[in-house]
Parts: sequence; C-alpha cells; structure tokens
Amino acid sequence: MTVNEIFTQAKKSRFLDVPYIAKIWKLVDDPSLFEKSPDALEKLRLDLSRDALRFFKEHNPYYAQLYENLDITPATADLADLAKLTVPADMLRGDGLKPLLINDLEEGGKWFTSSGTTGKTPVRIYRSPLDLAIMIKANTALFEYVYGDVLEEGKGIALFMAAEELKDMLNFVAFVDMTLEAKDIELLYGMDLVDGDESIWKRLVPNKDRLLKFLKSKKEPKLFFSAPAGVHLMSKRFEDMNPIQNILYKLATGAPPVKLGKGGVVVTGGGTKGFSDLPPHSDIVTGARKQFKAQSKAGESVATPFMDVMGMTETLTALIDKFGVMEKVPHPLQNVFLMDPETYQLTDEPRGILGVFTPYTTSWLEAFYPGDIMSIKESPRFYGKEFVYERRLTVEEGWELQRACGGTMEELMGGGFNA
Repeated sequence: MTVNEIFTQAKKSRFLDVPYIAKIWKLVDDPSLFEKSPDALEKLRLDLSRDALRFFKEHNPYYAQLYENLDITPATADLADLAKLTVPADMLRGDGLKPLLINDLEEGGKWFTSSGTTGKTPVRIYRSPLDLAIMIKANTALFEYVYGDVLEEGKGIALFMAAEELKDMLNFVAFVDMTLEAKDIELLYGMDLVDGDESIWKRLVPNKDRLLKFLKSKKEPKLFFSAPAGVHLMSKRFEDMNPIQNILYKLATGAPPVKLGKGGVVVTGGGTKGFSDLPPHSDIVTGARKQFKAQSKAGESVATPFMDVMGMTETLTALIDKFGVMEKVPHPLQNVFLMDPETYQLTDEPRGILGVFTPYTTSWLEAFYPGDIMSIKESPRFYGKEFVYERRLTVEEGWELQRACGGTMEELMGGGFNA
C-alpha cells in the first residue's frame, strides 16, 4: 500500500467526523506546536487524552469496565490516571492487542511486530489507514523539528542499512520508508534478504550496488539510516584500511570519507541498548565523524549531525534526539512520563520507568510501558523536559528482555559488515 493510498483511505475514515479525531488530524503535523509553551502543551495533551478516554469507552465496553476498576472518570482524568492505564508491552504479544481494539475497527491497515528474537511470541500491533496517516504526519513533523529543517520534496537521497522487506515488520523502517515516500526522496535499501532456513536476522547481506550508488551520488542532502552497529562497523572498516586499500576504495566509491553534502545527517535507531560489546553512543559518534562528513545548508563544514530514534513497536510515534543539541523528545501531543519502578505509579522523581499514553492513536488506547529506565532533564524546548535513556529493566526486576526496533536492527548487524 502506497502512501497516497494510505492517505486516500484515511481521508474517507468515518472517524474524521468525530470532533476529537478531526482535531487530532489537523494538529499532529502543525509546526506551531513546537513553538508553544510546555504549560500550554500540557493542557492540550490533557484535553485530548480525556477526549480519547471517552472515545474508547464508547467504542469498546472493555474500557468502561477498566475505568470503573481503576476509579477513573474520563472528564476529570489527570496524568496519574493515564499512568494507571499503562500495561506492560509483554501483554501485547500474540493476540494480546485484540481485546483492546475498538469494536468498529477500520480494516485495510497493517500489522507490525517486534523481532521475536527473545524466543517468545512477538508483540503485534495493528494500525488502521487513519493511524498510518497520522503516524506519517506526526513523525515527519517531529523528525523535521529535531533535524532542524524541512525535508524538501524530491531533494536528496537516503540509504537505509536494512532490507526492504523489514518495512512491513519494523516500526522504525516503516516510518522512514513512508516519510521519504511522502517527500518523494529516493530511498535505497543497503541490505538484501536472502533465502535460507535460518532466522531472518541471519539472512541479511549488504547490497554492494546500492551502497555504491549512495556513496557515488552527487545528490544532497544524503541521509544515512542504520543501527548504531552499522555506523560503527562501517567506520571501523574505513579506519582499518591500509593506504593502498584506502586509495582503491576511494577511486571506486569516492569514500572515505562518506560525503553527506549540505544538510546531510546520520540517523540511528534505538541507541546501543542491550549490546555491551558496542562502544558508548558518544564514542560511536566521535569515530564516525572522522569518516562521515557533512555541511550546513549554506555549504560550511560542520560536525556531522547525528540523530537517534527510539521507535517502539507499540507506539505510533518515536522519541528522537540530536547528539550534542537535545536529548530525546516526544511528539508535542504525546504523554510521556516516568513511573516508580516499585509501584508503577506516576513519579515526580527524575528517574523511573518510561510510560507512554498517545491520544492520537485511534484503533486502541495506546497506554503502555516498554520496560526502559529513563531519566529526565529540564529543557527550554517545547516539552519542558528531555529524556535520557539509561537501560532496560532486567529479568530480575520482572521483565523479559525484548529489543525495540532499534535494538532489533542491531541483530542484523551481528554477522559483521562486509560492504
């Protein structure tokens, strides 16, 4: 299903006649949201969340009983109530989402899954055409804010170190693919999925022709998407070349360094969580900046921008940071908060379990916690705070480890990078 087809179906959704959803449709890609004060946005999020609670109560009796059990009244619900509604992502494995879906669900959407690398049944999340269109609008607006500029239509080229087949499975890959399609920016997939009996993550191999096309392209900006492991391994490969190899490779490809051009950026997925054998993210950036070069829109040399996307299977939008500029920030309309690791209640402490409540997902009440410990730092930006990833919860803490989209992408790099 193309992006045009997604938007065509979304615009026909009967739910756009619901005032609350019509408001969401108009707001999610409004760039002025990023200029509002944290207090104004907090009030707006709360109003939308109360509307969402009413909507889901009307469309699935499960929620009416849930609110009664938790002593939650939609009209007066606050952030502490939203935290009460969060469920562990583990509950969404297999068919766990089905009881939470609205009864009059709109068909024709997509199911996304987690990797299943833990050996357990993957998380499965449904997104209706309306949800998919909102996902594209909201994520694009957030990405451009963190990037610091709009992605100009039809301009530039992107390389994603993944196989195209993964766009129908992983949230991060789908978001990038759909966003760039909507912007008419050429996207190359740097890996192929080959036949075999092994797991999908063992059957991914680099596609040298597409890598070469990206490296030699004169288009700008160049956008390089990868798991942190892919950036690290590519940088190390260039660094470890002997002088003759370096000359020969440069003659063939123009790299190293990889010239990303005006507005070029490296975008990683999910940091290095769960991988103790990788250097810290800051070290990966330092090493990669020797091999990846970028310029400002004015053509001046700059330290290559690095962005990191924390995209979870369960959530419609990501948390994104820009190295040295801002820590991870959510979409202005998404409720992101911390909960006490022992009580799982809302906490005012600067460190806790990440909780998410998204009032612009229309197929189910998106309120969950993915099992990540985060900390908060105050920020002058639109959200008033930024989020710093610390670690996953451990099995001893009652959590079965499962990688989010970015961590899953690390799996595909496990066999090395032989471009």
